[in-house]
Amino acid sequence: MKRKINPTRQELLRLKKQLKVAQSGHRLLKNKLDSLIQEFLNHVKELQELRKGIEGKIPVFLMDFLKAENNLGGAELNALTSHIPFASISVKRENIMGVKVDEYEFLNKTEIKETPFSDKAIDYNLEKAREKSSELIDKIIEYATLEQKIKMLAEEIESTRRRVNSLEHVYIPEIIKSRKYITQKLEEKERFERTVLMKLKDQLV
Repeated sequence: MKRKINPTRQELLRLKKQLKVAQSGHRLLKNKLDSLIQEFLNHVKELQELRKGIEGKIPVFLMDFLKAENNLGGAELNALTSHIPFASISVKRENIMGVKVDEYEFLNKTEIKETPFSDKAIDYNLEKAREKSSELIDKIIEYATLEQKIKMLAEEIESTRRRVNSLEHVYIPEIIKSRKYITQKLEEKERFERTVLMKLKDQLV
């Protein structure tokens, strides 16, 4: 034993309470770990599906945009799109089982969608490209939020796993070992005292 143990009944009682708390904490952390892993796996599956959707939309958007550029010319296209606002994104904190993650939100999606190009005649492909770009931005923001959640959950899973393993393989076994040591010492003391009493009794008879 690394630390000195006082083999008394009081210490045995203290260790009993300590073990109860440690085992309860271990159960709670184990349940938390299982929940975090399930949440992590659900998000990973969702992220994979979201990625497929984004990858499927990008070529279609680019094709519409290139068609519009081909029909209108680069200078005209820039003039038509120059006044459309940039995407505005807000960040707020969300709590998932004690894990703080950032939640991103596309604030001006409607504004971008509804901002008119100009009074000039425009290309139909450009309208389609704008519609798809708005959807893409929305999905990319959703993807970034989800990816960041997965990263934070992975870090929390690793941290919780270390605590569970520490309790399970180090802290709780040490308490059990200490209790066993004290119990043995108390039994030895009791046997010694009983032997001494018997010898005294024999001498007095």
